[in-house]
Amino acid sequence: METWLALAQGAPRLQLGEGDTLLSEGTRSERLFVLLDGVLRVEKGGVPVASIRERGACVGEVSLLLNVPATADVVASESTTVAVLDDAARVLASDASASLALARMLATRLQNMTTYLADLQRQYGHHEGGLGMVGAVLGTLMHRSNDQRSELRSERDPEPEY
Repeated sequence: METWLALAQGAPRLQLGEGDTLLSEGTRSERLFVLLDGVLRVEKGGVPVASIRERGACVGEVSLLLNVPATADVVASESTTVAVLDDAARVLASDASASLALARMLATRLQNMTTYLADLQRQYGHHEGGLGMVGAVLGTLMHRSNDQRSELRSERDPEPEY
């Protein structure tokens, strides 16, 4: 995180109030945002999936790295300040320490998510219906190739049986 805080020192600042949207799912942005203070909430389809509060954490990285529109909404949970890096792709291409810092941040997020999914599998794998499908979901994710990323989506039954 220190690497991104150092890179953000000369960058423009953006102040967000509680409830302000930083990124909207489906929109394109070439920017990377570095959290300086406050809390950001990541939402998929209006459902909160993550809370980002560590100084130096980045958002917008998935869109930037995969060259796709934003994959989630990012909303300020309280008064929040971010640094705006307009030339993030150039920084990543030319600064190995920035690329490594971003890779470590993403690896940490991935580890947290896979640990959570594995815990769900251990706790609910024997259940019938929705929660019992965690094993099938994990199996599908394990065998999905990189070129299938655009097919990932989540459409849920509005009245599940569990």
